[in-house]
Amino acid sequence: MTHCYCGIDIGGTKIAGGLVDEQGRVSSRREVPTPVRAGGSQILANAIALARQIIATSTRPVKAIGIGAGGQIDADKGLVFSATEVLPGWKGQRITEAFERELGLPTKVDNDVNVLGLGESRFGAARHLRNASVVFLALGTGVGGAIIIDGKVVRGSHWSGGELGHILVSMDDNARVDLGGTKGTLEAYCSGPALVNIWRELSGHDSEDLSGYDVVADADRNPDGPGAKAIELIGKHLGFGLVTLANALDPDLIIIGGGLAALKGRLLKPAIAVLKERAMPGPATCPVVTAELEADAAIVGAASLVIPQEAEITVMS
Repeated sequence: MTHCYCGIDIGGTKIAGGLVDEQGRVSSRREVPTPVRAGGSQILANAIALARQIIATSTRPVKAIGIGAGGQIDADKGLVFSATEVLPGWKGQRITEAFERELGLPTKVDNDVNVLGLGESRFGAARHLRNASVVFLALGTGVGGAIIIDGKVVRGSHWSGGELGHILVSMDDNARVDLGGTKGTLEAYCSGPALVNIWRELSGHDSEDLSGYDVVADADRNPDGPGAKAIELIGKHLGFGLVTLANALDPDLIIIGGGLAALKGRLLKPAIAVLKERAMPGPATCPVVTAELEADAAIVGAASLVIPQEAEITVMS
């Protein structure tokens, strides 16, 4: 009988999970709201309870548990090294220890965007590449990233490897400011809020009740209007970031995920144009594609932490 794995995603609004087989297919998907106001210990307890429910549905042996979680994660010790107030009381939670004690299964945990990149590397947009270097960017409310080399996450000496949203794309004193208050970062220019702010400036709208959907709707109505120009501008700034990443890492593939990836060519066309024009000759040819795993990306990515690479190779050969 073949076995499977449990993937758990612990985020600021929900905890989701499911069973994942060696081909990256998800079953028994479940989710519950994250009890943010109850604090870190209760968040962890609810994640364990959800995993227990999911495992109980399995008709095959569950081999291990992989977890993607918000915050900077010490993957060696399995604990939260640092976290923002999106998850109050989350810093210091010993995730691996608690899961293994309560559920009796080997467990690994990593940052939520790291596992998204790992999942895309193994089962998504980069699945046909072997021994490859992959850069993953998640463009959403913020900008996160991951670097995957030869199937392994580059975590860095302070668990900040892959924090690509913090690379600088502007040194201007009047540069835009990101969610953490830092000027000129990729996040300040290529996040969802940045898109809305740029559109607001170009269109003259002063309402605070606006979203990226409003920008896209405006771009659909008027291909030469402020919505289309705002998308093009963040695409160009994304291109500046890609030049830095491509020149520094010379990856085999760059993958764009997150909510803004839904813009597809409207975002990528100006970004790729900048990459081709400004990067070194080799890195300038790096393919840039959108992520493929979509709704189950976080669950598949989390499970990718514990699915052996040899199992994947056997399945896909």
